[in-house]
Amino acid sequence: MADGQMTKRAEMRVAETEYRTDSVIIPPKGAPRLWFAAAASAFVLDRILKEAAIVRGVDPSPGTVAFTLFRNTGIAFSLPLPREIFWPAAAAIFAVLLWLFFRSVPKDKLRAGMLAMIILGAASNLIDRYLYGSTTDYLLFFGRSAINVADAMIVVGMAALFGHAAKQDKPSGHAIQ
Repeated sequence: MADGQMTKRAEMRVAETEYRTDSVIIPPKGAPRLWFAAAASAFVLDRILKEAAIVRGVDPSPGTVAFTLFRNTGIAFSLPLPREIFWPAAAAIFAVLLWLFFRSVPKDKLRAGMLAMIILGAASNLIDRYLYGSTTDYLLFFGRSAINVADAMIVVGMAALFGHAAKQDKPSGHAIQ
């Protein structure tokens, strides 16, 4: 084989390697573990804060931001939903999340970690709903809007999933020749 052909093949291999490296999204090795650890830690924190809010009770004169017990009998934004509709819908959504999670574990651990964040946030709120008939919120803003760490877990997990999906769908910028 001539030196020119070997050089050309070597250059092609280098170009192919660069293309594959640039077009494949490779998360840091520890990223999925961080998601799982963050989800578990946030779940434990949420359960502790919910119990603390229950013990503390309702603050009769909350300020702009208050740590106080707020029982949310509705769904998101306290929108009312009858129990006969809530529990079947919640069970169906939870089942789909678990199915997506178990499908993701062998293929995309980063996605699975993000789903774990959503699942554990939802689980914490469902535990409250089962035990108390309402979700326990404890961060009250302006005397009206109440949230908890579980709500934040769901929002952060969903935002991360959308961002992750957008990165996966993003064109690499390389033209196939």
